[in-house]
Amino acid sequence: MDETLLRGHTPTVLGILVRRGADFAAAEDAVQDALVEALRVWPQGAPADPTGWLVTVAWRKFLDAARADTAR
Repeated sequence: MDETLLRGHTPTVLGILVRRGADFAAAEDAVQDALVEALRVWPQGAPADPTGWLVTVAWRKFLDAARADTAR
C-alpha cells in the first residue's frame, strides 16, 4: 500500500465530509478510521477510485459514530 497515495487523498476526503455537515473533529476521526480500513483492505493496491472509496467509508464511519453517540 502506498502511504503517499493515502496522504494525498486525506485533505480532499476530510473537506468533503465537512461540507456534508460533519464537524471537523468527527470528520477527522472518520477519515482516520477509513485510512486504517484502506490499509487492511487494499494490500495489493488501491481501487480504481480511491477518493470515492475513502469518502464512502469515512462517511459511513461518521454516521456510525454519530448514531452511537445519539444512542448513548
